[in-house]
Amino acid sequence: MMRTNHIADQLSAVSTALEDASVDAYGDLSTSAVAALLIMRRSPAISIGTVAKEVRLSHSATVRLIDRLEKDWLVRRLRRRGREVMVELTVRGKRKAVEVAEARRKAAHALLGDIDESQLDNLSSLLKFILNDVESSACTRFCYDDPMEDEQVAENEPA
Repeated sequence: MMRTNHIADQLSAVSTALEDASVDAYGDLSTSAVAALLIMRRSPAISIGTVAKEVRLSHSATVRLIDRLEKDWLVRRLRRRGREVMVELTVRGKRKAVEVAEARRKAAHALLGDIDESQLDNLSSLLKFILNDVESSACTRFCYDDPMEDEQVAENEPA
């Protein structure tokens, strides 16, 4: 149990280091706003309800978040689909989403810089194993690509 606690703390420290290294790229955006932009980056149009679920905010808090992002010209509301209001990124929002996604990826690369190929393969296998047990796709909200996709597909994206 003590070893598991120690490893859990190490994993938490890596997560904190990644977030700390990425925060500068957020500018005046909240973590929830960044998560929303990154989620919307993967979909041409997405409902506010889906954004709320993925960002893990209440529907009303997500509506207020979308209001702020819309005021900053990062998001625009689209047509309704039934009762759901659809939203999408503006050109400015797409640029900001790519900027923060690339900053997060760059920070992760810095943490992995001194690890050799065989260690990276082992780490990737362990992380995939851990992520397979995660029940929510919300854990990927800050990722540039889906970490569960085939690696060759993910590598086609710009770094």
